[in-house]
Amino acid sequence: MLSNDLNGIAIQTLESFFIIFWTNLKRFLMHQNSPHFLTIGLPFYNNEKTLKSAINSVILQSYGLWELILVDDGSIDNSYNIAYEIAQTDKRIILISDGTNKGLISRLNQIIDLAKGEYIARMDADDMMMPEKLERQMNVLIGNDEIDVIDTAAYTINEKDEPIGIRGTEDLNIRDQKRLLKKALLFHPTIIAKTSWYKKNKYSEDFIRAEDFELWCRTFKSTVFHRIKEPYFLYREGNVNVKNYILSMKTFRKIIRHYGPGVLSKSEFALEILKTYLKSAVYKVFALFKWQHILSSKRNMKLNESQVTEVNQVINRIKNKK
Repeated sequence: MLSNDLNGIAIQTLESFFIIFWTNLKRFLMHQNSPHFLTIGLPFYNNEKTLKSAINSVILQSYGLWELILVDDGSIDNSYNIAYEIAQTDKRIILISDGTNKGLISRLNQIIDLAKGEYIARMDADDMMMPEKLERQMNVLIGNDEIDVIDTAAYTINEKDEPIGIRGTEDLNIRDQKRLLKKALLFHPTIIAKTSWYKKNKYSEDFIRAEDFELWCRTFKSTVFHRIKEPYFLYREGNVNVKNYILSMKTFRKIIRHYGPGVLSKSEFALEILKTYLKSAVYKVFALFKWQHILSSKRNMKLNESQVTEVNQVINRIKNKK
């Protein structure tokens, strides 16, 4: 009986070994001759309503040299099952789940460690990509090796998948540290960066809910940033939890206090700190009436009729993908 149990354990161990070996071999063979192979990192936590559309928007990309790393951050809804089902249909998708909730920053850094691509693309589980996003960004990166990080403008959509505006079309002047401290310039969900850059510049877990802002402040002197001012992303806006918004403003103050001295004048420093308190107070008031979307919409440019039509067509294609 003991012998049978030991044999069963040995067989299970060998099976696990070969599964891991075969998965890594497939990933290696997939990109060994592709110098511009791309890793897309998508962490998720309880995103059962939007996860399928996010993944489908990656699968429908015109640029196909990628791996998609899905990292489950301990979801307790149906998110894992949704991800698992889709992963079985596409060998480029790697699903990772350890049953724990470590938080976004930890998962972003985990993806950096796991990435096999020459570049890493960010992706959130409630957003979607326009079909040409990766191709457009990769064409710029491949033709301009000096660029480390590239973002794009984005269409904004609401919780009903309705297009509501455009954001991120202004010029990106991130060489001005003072301007950077006054506004987080890069559109974080849209970025692609060199993997080598990311491995040298991971996210800091000391700056929760503003980890991207701190990363730009920390790296701007040694990094070449670039923006595509056309919208190639679908960014979902919702009524952000008041507690989370206040935490974001608290972290913004921490960043300004860390990087502001010597860059901002005393009056500028005081004003930027004051702004975070005022924003928190205004947000609390608007949240009482569930009006947070009004504040978010102030950052958007209006869409014309053809843009609304285009976005709706793309969203329908993504949602109806079998």
